[in-house]
Amino acid sequence: IDSKNEYESLIIRDFKAAGMEPVETRSGYRYESGMSSYVEFRDAAVCFFVERLPQGRSKLTYRLRAETPGLFSALPTKIEAMYAPELKGNSDEFKAKIVD
Repeated sequence: IDSKNEYESLIIRDFKAAGMEPVETRSGYRYESGMSSYVEFRDAAVCFFVERLPQGRSKLTYRLRAETPGLFSALPTKIEAMYAPELKGNSDEFKAKIVD
């Protein structure tokens, strides 16, 4: 995440490509890259609820397991402020090729 400013109360939705499932499935609080967040694993996406996003470059991670062979696309990741919906951003679409 590249941020020009510091922000508070954000939701980040990272959509999963079909054929992939998260390795970890327990939702909960975590701390990485100087950020505290609550991560929630859903059917179509992994959601991060970030209390404070520092200015600069930050990273949120989780592991996926390839389940089904094929060529799949994941929708762009979306980030938005929970209490100021005009503040939002997104990533590029992700393509994954899973081979057996």
